[in-house]
Amino acid sequence: MTTALPLRSRLRVSPFRSRLDDYLVSLARGDLLGAARAHFAPDIRLFDNGAVAAEGLEGVLRKLHPVARRFTMLRGTVDGLVCDRVGETAEFSCRFDGVEVDGRFFRETVSFRQRWHLGRIVEEEQWRGAAAFAQTSGHASAGAHASAGQGLGLPASLSSAAARSAPASSACGQGAAA
Repeated sequence: MTTALPLRSRLRVSPFRSRLDDYLVSLARGDLLGAARAHFAPDIRLFDNGAVAAEGLEGVLRKLHPVARRFTMLRGTVDGLVCDRVGETAEFSCRFDGVEVDGRFFRETVSFRQRWHLGRIVEEEQWRGAAAFAQTSGHASAGAHASAGQGLGLPASLSSAAARSAPASSACGQGAAA
């Protein structure tokens, strides 16, 4: 008599989706530095509007520290999450809302494209301002997004490490096998 193994045990289990979800939740809570430390690979490469912004985790953290100190509150809303569990890639946009230490309100929309490997982000591309709008307009699957606050100054390393909430829509459903 043969006994079939449960489906889960026959599939290669990838940490990608659970790590992606954890990353988004960490950022939604405003834990910028913690999210970067927990989810960026030591050799991460960040790009801002097509240009290299930082290389390596230490470089990212150097840029994040002053940004994290700039806000008394920072939260984000993720939209248009599209991911490929097998290819370990994710695309989404995030509208960041916050309060700076001097009391000014802050809002900016940033588009992201991430490449993950073994549960860590190894490359992240970010677009902000007019470039964020152009990037999301070019991806029909990501939905329609507008940049709410062009040029408000989230450095490239912050955009990936800002706050987010659960995505409103996702093409990265639980049914896909990794």
